[in-house]
Amino acid sequence: MAPDPEATSPPEKSNLLTRVISALVMLPIAIYVMLTGGLPFFILVTLLTILILSEWNGIVEQKPLSLLVLVKVICAVLLLLALNFGSPYLIYSFICSVVSVLTAAYLLKAKVIWALTGFLYALIPSAAFLLINESYGGVVILWMMILIWSMDTGAYFVGKNVGGPKMSPKISPNKTWSGLIGGAITAMILGSVFGYYMKDANTLIFNDATILLILSGLLALLSQVGDLAESAVKRTFKVKDSGSIIPGHGGVMDRIDGVLFVAPAVLMVAYVIYAR
Repeated sequence: MAPDPEATSPPEKSNLLTRVISALVMLPIAIYVMLTGGLPFFILVTLLTILILSEWNGIVEQKPLSLLVLVKVICAVLLLLALNFGSPYLIYSFICSVVSVLTAAYLLKAKVIWALTGFLYALIPSAAFLLINESYGGVVILWMMILIWSMDTGAYFVGKNVGGPKMSPKISPNKTWSGLIGGAITAMILGSVFGYYMKDANTLIFNDATILLILSGLLALLSQVGDLAESAVKRTFKVKDSGSIIPGHGGVMDRIDGVLFVAPAVLMVAYVIYAR
């Protein structure tokens, strides 16, 4: 999620420095794992899934660790393993997992619908990540993340320096239309440049420059839908950050909220392109 473009106080400058340092430490590791794939990538995706499930429960139930979280973690990990190893019983496993999460939430007197929503919120993008990596390679994963990162960064700097009308004041009061446009243009440029240099990497999704430019912009905008969705959840439960595990960035959900809709969309787009 992009930082708030309105605050300009010294504490905000200090927080920005912390964010930059954290990013410089995490980015090389994340990029290496994405391009390596295999077991390291599966472990990273699974770990992020577990952290998101915990953070979601912390927001909704004020309990980052609970029996409900344990049930959801077990179900999610088993499903990701089944997906990773190509189990023929995946659909049955998914149905059993959903039933287990709903039953546990009901018996533990938790918010049943929110429990299921959180489970799918963590599981669907993670499953999409694994499928994209397995079928189309880590280069597509990296391109997708570049779109999200550049959208966030461009939106922050343009929104902060240009300002203008608010995009969604009730959900995320610091987001502006100028930031949205600036972020989308930044993502289109960087996404297209990356695709241009990777077009010889046997990746069909990068072959047409016009389609790549348009697709980069649309996916960048879609990442903001995921951003706003997470903001809406936090506002509903009056929570500022999903967690504090990443210095200067908050929780895992605060950093990868953009993938909620982008990862499944990239998977569908890649499927269509490669199926032609």
